[in-house]
Amino acid sequence: MSDLSLTSAHAPPKEQGGLHPDFWIALLFLAGSVWLALPAIKGGVFDALSTDDAMRLVEVRDLIGGQGWFDLFQHRMDPPGGTSMHWSRLIDAPLAALILLLKPLVGMHSTEAVTLYVWPALLFAVALALVAAIARQMTNSFIPVIPAVVLAVLCLPALVHFRPGAIDHHNAQIDLLLAMILLAAQIESNVVKAALCGLTGSLSLAIGIEMLPAIGAVGVAVFGLFVWRGAPVARQAGAFGAGLAASSLLLAPALLPSSSWTTQACDAFGAPVVLLTAGGGISLLLMVGIDRYFRTLLMRIVSAAALATVLIGAFLVLFSGCIAPPFAHLDPIVITLWVNNIAEAISLPRMLQLFPEKVPGYYVFPVLTLGFAVLALIRSAASERFRWSVGIAPLAALIGFSLFQMRGAAAASMVAAPLFAASLAVLWPKFASVRNLVILSAIVSPFSLALAGLSAKPLMDVIFKPEPIGGLSPCQTLSDVASLKELPKGRVMAPVDLGPAILVETNHEVFAGPYHRNNDGMTALIRLMLAPPPAARQILSDRHVDYVVTCSATPDANIIKLAPEGLEARLARGDPPDFLERLHLDPNDKIAVWRVRK
Repeated sequence: MSDLSLTSAHAPPKEQGGLHPDFWIALLFLAGSVWLALPAIKGGVFDALSTDDAMRLVEVRDLIGGQGWFDLFQHRMDPPGGTSMHWSRLIDAPLAALILLLKPLVGMHSTEAVTLYVWPALLFAVALALVAAIARQMTNSFIPVIPAVVLAVLCLPALVHFRPGAIDHHNAQIDLLLAMILLAAQIESNVVKAALCGLTGSLSLAIGIEMLPAIGAVGVAVFGLFVWRGAPVARQAGAFGAGLAASSLLLAPALLPSSSWTTQACDAFGAPVVLLTAGGGISLLLMVGIDRYFRTLLMRIVSAAALATVLIGAFLVLFSGCIAPPFAHLDPIVITLWVNNIAEAISLPRMLQLFPEKVPGYYVFPVLTLGFAVLALIRSAASERFRWSVGIAPLAALIGFSLFQMRGAAAASMVAAPLFAASLAVLWPKFASVRNLVILSAIVSPFSLALAGLSAKPLMDVIFKPEPIGGLSPCQTLSDVASLKELPKGRVMAPVDLGPAILVETNHEVFAGPYHRNNDGMTALIRLMLAPPPAARQILSDRHVDYVVTCSATPDANIIKLAPEGLEARLARGDPPDFLERLHLDPNDKIAVWRVRK
């Protein structure tokens, strides 16, 4: 029987409310999908794209249009050289295949729209199935299954990654992490699933390294299992190590150009990550081999420590640059005006300074779940403790990561959903009926906690005295820049977050986009907007800029504050220099467009 199937002859009807759990999961999926789709239905799915979603669509179009598989540059960003992207083709490939499959039936535009709905919905369905399977695996019972799925549908921090238009990569990474946890929970009894567990970890890292702390935590848990138990789990541990190492070594040449195999790329799948994953898998295989001849706990501890020292030492020698701060290479002005304002990268202390009312919705549920799961681990029989360990370890890692970058809270909430329901079923078996757990889950869900935080905003404002911040810029969507299609192809200086939208909607080139490898383009844009007219004119000339775009509805207050006589400030108050000619393209005046007079 498949572990994703919830069919069982032993599930009492009273636990299911008279209906099979699969029915309720399907109903919750439909309800959640409709809820997530409402904004896209109202405003159009293309306007639901985030900057990263738009950039992914550009990459997919380029791939379909003939750009090379190993060519990871965005050639229309920061001309003339382009910008190297740190994303892999693993997400581009299925999106391109879906578009090419449907294009003959409904045309390119409609096909893209369908893909923007279907892809996130498919991954959302997979996420709910995995959450249900993990909840059942933890308890060998159907009781926590429906409550876990209810929690997943109410996980606000994660749901943004499953809305229509969400095609960047975070939803796939969440699914792969859930799959890895489910497979890891069965490692003790299944060699094939042990190997697949290693494969899912490699696939996630090949897409992006955001889940590295959680995947590393699962790997450490498997290492710990073998060190503690030895021979009874040797085949399974070896299979995990082989799956992790082999898949990493196969994915590298399949995804990376040969010129990058030894490059110190610390922000994406590349040599440093392959060293850790392949090296870790091979180390585990060596430990298993040593244990065949020296079968003692002490020898396993010594061999683990020695191999870990060699692996970490090799990493530090070969890729010492990877231990530097991730944005150390950026121009200080880019850090000040961009990095420090990236919403998903802010820390918990910074979140408390800016919008403390959002903290309960992001952090309380995962932390609460961690506490309950640890108690469930303590209360469990010895034979069940590892499955709890491989749930707790990645959850703890994600919570720790989210303290520095709030993006970790999304995956933490989704991982917490099955663990919370399962831990309550273990800790309070007399209370744990499906109905009781559903009610309690709804009360403590991230959705309910977010509402509680908003209700408590006046009190939190008194306690934390948050810094005043402006609202989100109204200039964000593809329709906002659609009028630029009327202009002849040229090079555009536009706000950072408008760059991907312009690339999707037009054939223009842009200088700035919200990507840390775009340091040159972002620096050029910021220095242009800070510059007084003579210096601004020189920058425009040096960069061969054709058009300048600003958000007339909300000028950049931070730049204006730093340079009251700079170009941004002058354009905002209607005092453009003579080398810029205003073009009235946008009837709503959300964006302002100037042609550069040569």
